[in-house]
Amino acid sequence: MRRRALVTTLALLGLLAGGVVGCSAEENRVLPGSSLTVATAAPVTSLNPFVLGQDTSADRDFSALTSGSFWRREADGTRSANERFGTVRVLTRDPLTVRYALDGSATWSDGAPVDAADLLLTWAARTTHRTDAAGETRWDAGAGAGQGLDLVSQVPEIGDDGRSLTLVYDTPYADWQIAFDAPPVAAHVLVDLAYPGRYADAAAAKAAFADAVETGDLDWLAPVSLAFREDFRLDGDVPDAAQTTAGAYDIARIADDGRSIDLTAADRPSAARVERVRVRAMEDPAERVAAVAGGEVDLAAAAADQDLVDAAAAAGGSRVSARDAFDHLDLQTAGGGVFDPASYGGDADRAHRARAGFLTTVPRQQMLDELIHPLLADEALRRGMIEAAGPGPAASPSSTPDGEAAPATDAAGLTVRVLYPAGDARRAAEFALMSESASRAGVTLVDVSSPDWAHVLSDQPDAYDAALFAWSPDPAATVAHATVFHTAAAQNVYGWSDEEVDALVVDASSALERTQRDELLSRLDEAVTDEAWALPLFAVPQLTVWSDALAGPPAEVSGDRILATFTTWRPSSGTAKPGEG
Repeated sequence: MRRRALVTTLALLGLLAGGVVGCSAEENRVLPGSSLTVATAAPVTSLNPFVLGQDTSADRDFSALTSGSFWRREADGTRSANERFGTVRVLTRDPLTVRYALDGSATWSDGAPVDAADLLLTWAARTTHRTDAAGETRWDAGAGAGQGLDLVSQVPEIGDDGRSLTLVYDTPYADWQIAFDAPPVAAHVLVDLAYPGRYADAAAAKAAFADAVETGDLDWLAPVSLAFREDFRLDGDVPDAAQTTAGAYDIARIADDGRSIDLTAADRPSAARVERVRVRAMEDPAERVAAVAGGEVDLAAAAADQDLVDAAAAAGGSRVSARDAFDHLDLQTAGGGVFDPASYGGDADRAHRARAGFLTTVPRQQMLDELIHPLLADEALRRGMIEAAGPGPAASPSSTPDGEAAPATDAAGLTVRVLYPAGDARRAAEFALMSESASRAGVTLVDVSSPDWAHVLSDQPDAYDAALFAWSPDPAATVAHATVFHTAAAQNVYGWSDEEVDALVVDASSALERTQRDELLSRLDEAVTDEAWALPLFAVPQLTVWSDALAGPPAEVSGDRILATFTTWRPSSGTAKPGEG
């Protein structure tokens, strides 16, 4: 087995061979005249979130409204099959063989069918097998040699008169469920953007694309891959064709470079209930909550604090809950700072002692009691960074119960630069408590918060020693969440590297049985704890606030996934406007 082959950013499995992924195909009906304005935390930057750099949380969340998918997001955050779109069947487990079939009813907003050519686009873009790294055929969709869909080395087979695609994995792959889905953009649209006027219709464009992928014609694919990368950005004029959708909603208007987008329910099978949706970007959480309370917006979400909760009382409804996001502290081990072995002449053991000593100064219980319990009284400290369903991981480094810093002689004298999102009141309060505790152990914390913290996190490893922010793992993606700890993981921006950890990540990624996978993930949690790379804290309280335009509470949601819960939006009949729709 290629041990690096299974390192991926994708997610989880767990179905019996030969079983169809099932769910009810109950039809939801759109309420004529209904409308909803949803405030999001950031503008949409691209209509193609497959492309790296165009895959912000806002981009991915918006795509849930406009993209066809074999899966749908349930109210509890889990995924179930979307049989309105198609079916997924595991044909064999050895080799792992999965067939994706469309029933012929799925269409793009221009009337062209969603078919195997579109599904083939996902494979071409997310593997290295149709990329010329030294030439012009590149998709920038995160493909890596031996990772994710790259494990499907043979061209997937088109069947059922162009309505199915069958993938055969070279090795077992636990994350197959989210490794593959229908693309957010249409194959025939890409061809038309790359070769304007060359093909008579969508069918001819699709046939040309499928032929080029199957034969490996990289020269023909080069301009198609360029359109894939460049023509869906919202920082200028977006071609009309690039606004073609296959999801529950069609795009009616894009304004202010993606800061405001109007959508209408599509005339095709979906779970949509609201006829018209406006998505508005409001970066300030206080502004979002005030907009709902003032009747300007109907739905918003934000990380909760007491001021926001108080302001939300004037809205139609509000709720504080603990979702999937949790705060944690990551330590940078490769930026030349105090946790980098290079700072100690290559002495890895000394750097490890510095990390472990520092983490014991973090007053987790005090932070929980003072900052979280006023909002979520029953919330507990998070046990580990992964928290698989199997045996509990080893206890994470923590402070003593009374909030006093535990002995940390190996950290005494350190100056630790802590990065976190600037302007975030709760994280600033967390930093203040951490700084006070650390000072009692002889450790000095320096505030290096930044409004551009995400860029600093990934691109400036020498600018911080510890990063305080939230992870929001997909509930269906336990394995993917764990891959960050592998040496070769793209999202491992900290220089973390350990052979035992790498082996556990690979083994968990290839474990098709849940019991075995959870046991491996628990061992991985223990190994990560032993390395003192990161410290889990607690769930981030999430505030959801809505107006009377909704007949009942929407799904509990984090701010970066609010649009993905559109299937739970139930419009109030009193807000529908007769004669519209």
